[in-house]
Amino acid sequence: MGSYTDLSVGGYPILETKSAVVPEAMTIFRETDKRVFTRKISERNELIWGQLDTATDDVSETAVQYACETGKIIDRLDVMGFTQRRVREDFESLRRAELDESATWTNEHEPDWFHKKREFFQFLTFDDYANAFGEVIAKRLRPTPFDDRKKEGLDPTVKYVLTHNEDHLLGFLGSDIRSLLRLTCELVDARSEVVQDITELVAAGYYEEKESVCDDAIRNLSTGHPENSPRIILTEGSTDIAVLRSALELLYPHLTEYYSFFDFGSSRSRGGAGHLVAIVKAFAAAGITNRVVALFDNDTVAREARRTLSAISLPPNIVVLHYPHLARLRHYPTLGPTGLSTMDINGLAASIELYLGEDILSAGGEPTPVQWKGYNETLGEYQGEVIHKTKLLSAFERKVERCRNDESVMNEADWVGLRAILQAVFRAFE
Repeated sequence: MGSYTDLSVGGYPILETKSAVVPEAMTIFRETDKRVFTRKISERNELIWGQLDTATDDVSETAVQYACETGKIIDRLDVMGFTQRRVREDFESLRRAELDESATWTNEHEPDWFHKKREFFQFLTFDDYANAFGEVIAKRLRPTPFDDRKKEGLDPTVKYVLTHNEDHLLGFLGSDIRSLLRLTCELVDARSEVVQDITELVAAGYYEEKESVCDDAIRNLSTGHPENSPRIILTEGSTDIAVLRSALELLYPHLTEYYSFFDFGSSRSRGGAGHLVAIVKAFAAAGITNRVVALFDNDTVAREARRTLSAISLPPNIVVLHYPHLARLRHYPTLGPTGLSTMDINGLAASIELYLGEDILSAGGEPTPVQWKGYNETLGEYQGEVIHKTKLLSAFERKVERCRNDESVMNEADWVGLRAILQAVFRAFE
């Protein structure tokens, strides 16, 4: 009969494959999601369509799974570019392709079933499918070869989901299994789990228990589409990298392996806005296929440096961003020739230090001020820089260490600025 692996979302089986996992599906996991434990074989059978097998009640097995919370899988799929908007567009594109193909076969002698199929696709919408699929999951209806599609009172689209399992998995019109997974995740509780169970394959010898099945699958795919490779983050310097890497590990640990940072230390790069421009140009010229996010400071120097990229047509896999504007920086203390004054420093002086949090910037009671430096004649604006940078960064390092050791500190700390930067990175390719 062979050995099979099952991929379920929120307890609903989505994909069953024989002898091997589907590499694209494994990109939503990481090796840290792997779990090995002992269970009764009857427990596994019950997980698949609720089938009870009393004959195996006392028989145990070593279960091997990759599992992650559904909400985190949504984040990962979004990072890879499988947003809900893309899923919708993919569905509509293939629906039209189905109609175009059926049109080539149209003639007056076409069978009735073919006419009905074409008519169904003509009026099928993504929302119709999503609603029907949601009902299928909620009621635990089983697709072909089970007979649940024959139950009375089912909506035609629900019957379609349960019937068209060979042409399109669960009737879904998508070019990548991850599109179906992305939609499914939206239809179940975000606190549920997405589980890839490879127990049978390990027991049959297709994989070793300690084998890095996930890493191997991703490695084999990484030479192909950039969605399967880590996204590269470029910044103006090593300080930015250290701060953002720490923030990513603390705030979004389930996404850390989906990003890599250009290491200024090992490459001996000097950093700065001008050098970041040079790196972006070099990546574009070299034809780097990874998705790349270049992050400039939100200040005058960075804005002028970025202007040199305006004449270059960057490939779609390279996105250039500034650190986002923050409401708290609209009225921020600054030091100039006339003394202390408050003004909007967004776009003028917002380096990474201004995103470390109020608990860092105002640790002494008052916000650490920005001091105005040189005047930029091209933009007609001054460049500012927050004072006591070294002191602020040291305080941030201590904050990170406290948060790693105590979750309550993590919940009380201010991460508004760094969350805003990371969210901008996550949405870079929408």
